[in-house]
Amino acid sequence: MDSFDRGDPRLERDYLYCRALAASISVGDTARLDLSRDVQLTHLKTELTFEGSIALTSEVGDVKSLFGDGTGMQHDPGMQHLSQIVDVLNERFGTNFSERDQILFDQFEETWAADPVLADQAQSNTLDNFALAFKEKFVGTIAKRINENEEIVKKILDDPDFAAELAGYYERKLYTRLRAPASTSTPT
Repeated sequence: MDSFDRGDPRLERDYLYCRALAASISVGDTARLDLSRDVQLTHLKTELTFEGSIALTSEVGDVKSLFGDGTGMQHDPGMQHLSQIVDVLNERFGTNFSERDQILFDQFEETWAADPVLADQAQSNTLDNFALAFKEKFVGTIAKRINENEEIVKKILDDPDFAAELAGYYERKLYTRLRAPASTSTPT
């Protein structure tokens, strides 16, 4: 389709301009141009273009869509269980991640899922543009987690009272958990 004519020459003009603009700023098939930091909507004008009744003139007839049943193409995102992902990582990178390590990956994912900025980016962008924002959050989350864990480990090693309180808590908790019958013992 080379044009967009709906009977309004302004729409046709705007369509052709945007098409030419898109062609001039395209950076290739694999990368997308992200203008979200350079362009900001500051004004929006609404204009009355029609006034009158929108009632149907006939009470008989079928409405048929030109585009199918309206559900859109179904897409399977190819989700995999985290254990499969860990297996792939272990095989590809020679690591020995276990189910215990999956918890850390789950925590990362939940941190990212709860981030309102990432949620907004996902809603407003293509996957390629979202990836640009996510890469910064990815590295930031990993670095923050290292710092948080370092702070905890340092506190345990440097503060004997803190270490004793923490050890006492887990001594009681594990003692009770490990003495419970196998059917009632659940990981926490």
